[in-house]
Amino acid sequence: MPTIFTFFAFLKTSLVLLLLSAGISVTGVQAQQYTIAAQAGLFTPIDYGRYEAARLGYFTGLSFDYRFPGKLSLGSHYQFGTFSYAPKQGGQTGLPENSSVQVHLIYWTLQRNFPLGGDWNLAVGSGPGFFLASYPDERDGQSGLPLFSRDFSMPLLLNLSKPLGNFGTIGVKSGVFFTPFYAIGGFHFGPEIRFRF
Repeated sequence: MPTIFTFFAFLKTSLVLLLLSAGISVTGVQAQQYTIAAQAGLFTPIDYGRYEAARLGYFTGLSFDYRFPGKLSLGSHYQFGTFSYAPKQGGQTGLPENSSVQVHLIYWTLQRNFPLGGDWNLAVGSGPGFFLASYPDERDGQSGLPLFSRDFSMPLLLNLSKPLGNFGTIGVKSGVFFTPFYAIGGFHFGPEIRFRF
């Protein structure tokens, strides 16, 4: 069982490095239309129905986007969010009163850009993704290892931005993640700064 967690740690690190290396290679090929963005803000549970008395948490993220001539762009994204909730005790002992949840989200999007008045731009996008949620405060009854869950997810993103001189943009990133068997979850909202290369 410990090898499973080692594998997921390796997978997480490999995916982040893959995103970074893809970003660096594309930057060299298409220097004029490639951007890297950093975001942070508020984050809700990925599945509202699962978590009792859930509280808002925080997220940070990186995005790598390539904008085609015209109004379409492709993006690869990584986000890390945390929140807490109160597990149902239900006769079980050993469950904490408050449990933290750490969520890693990796996803790819196709986005459509809409110019708005006053130099503002709205980007709307969606695509395939994956999340891994870990529960460091909760343990498996047999192995004693921390619990985790994973699933396919599909984001719906909204980015509102305005040029920041000639080298990038500043704005707000918002969105929500849809997952199979769940209604809706993982809403996030926060500022974003984007650098153009």
